[in-house]
Amino acid sequence: MATKKKSNFSFKGQTASDAQRQQKAASSYGYLTLPKGLSVFAPEPGGKVKFEIVPYTVTDPHHPDRNEENGTAVKGNPWYKRPFKLHRNVGSSNDVTICPTSIGKKCPICEYRTKKIRAQAEKEETDALKASFRNLYLVIPKDHKKFEEEVHLFDISQYNFQALLNEELQENPANENFPSLDEGKTLRVRFESKTIGGSQPFAQASRIDFDERDEQYEWSMLDDNPSLDDLLTIPTYDELHAKFFEVDDEEKGGKIKKVKDDDDEDEDEDEDDEPKKSVRRKPVKKAPAKEEDDDDEDDDDDDDDEDEPPARKKKTLPAKKKPAKDDDDDDEDDEDEDDEPVKKKPKGKTKEGECPSGYKFGIDTERYEECADCEVWDECLEAKRKRRK
Repeated sequence: MATKKKSNFSFKGQTASDAQRQQKAASSYGYLTLPKGLSVFAPEPGGKVKFEIVPYTVTDPHHPDRNEENGTAVKGNPWYKRPFKLHRNVGSSNDVTICPTSIGKKCPICEYRTKKIRAQAEKEETDALKASFRNLYLVIPKDHKKFEEEVHLFDISQYNFQALLNEELQENPANENFPSLDEGKTLRVRFESKTIGGSQPFAQASRIDFDERDEQYEWSMLDDNPSLDDLLTIPTYDELHAKFFEVDDEEKGGKIKKVKDDDDEDEDEDEDDEPKKSVRRKPVKKAPAKEEDDDDEDDDDDDDDEDEPPARKKKTLPAKKKPAKDDDDDDEDDEDEDDEPVKKKPKGKTKEGECPSGYKFGIDTERYEECADCEVWDECLEAKRKRRK
């Protein structure tokens, strides 16, 4: 059959844009956007590796580790890691996406999880909505058969690497200068092979040693290292809301129309899907539970912004009991048991200016699960803000 000719057809504006789309897709690594030439470092489960962590220049003024008082992770200064949060199984396509709270923005999934917790939904349901903690690093592998001795991107859960690194640094602060370019250390790391529920094996650090480097680097290297802050592909509130709630693209009155959700039928009518103006909810006084145990349905959303008590209660939950380890999901092949080990609450009455969960008052605000319903959250946040001034 002869092809019908179309007159006045032009490929202008099509081939160039398609080439740009392909180039952008090629540089994309899931929820990250990698600059040209930057490869990903992935340690093998059950293996031993040596690498050096090198710093990058912070570009995000709201870096999660930022501390104005001592210059930590302040914009323009060098720092060695980029923490962020991740949501899994988002929407019908089960996407993996970065939580907007990673850059200090509101997240519709975290808000929805808070509503579920306050409505006393099942723990399994609320855990599925929980954001997991991860970190990005720039590393230079040493004496490795697979990876060249050049800068690579290392992406791993908080629990599977940084948690152990924190313990090592607390036990031996003399190693804290390990990321320095001209005075740094080489890390020798043993990674165990772990699985969760029949998942593919993933690597979890079980031992970290610090060695003197064979040679150091020039600080001019910092100019060539990519900024880890710029590699995160973070959706807007509306984009993530539309994906999570499976809404249409159409907008009415400037507000995205939400698909009806059976669990929302008893919520306030004013509860639309835009972020609330309040920075943080105030702690809600709860009636004492009648059961002997209390399990943790008010566990960890440090990003919730709701202040109203639930319209109804489905059941009374047992008392808050913190699991020793979070086995929600997995990553590096999907390992996500990456919440840092939780410290025990100090016994006795909490003193003024002291964290009731044993963390650093005015420093660790919003970093741990207990922050979600902490009775001194407002005071802790105010103390943190004063430190940053």
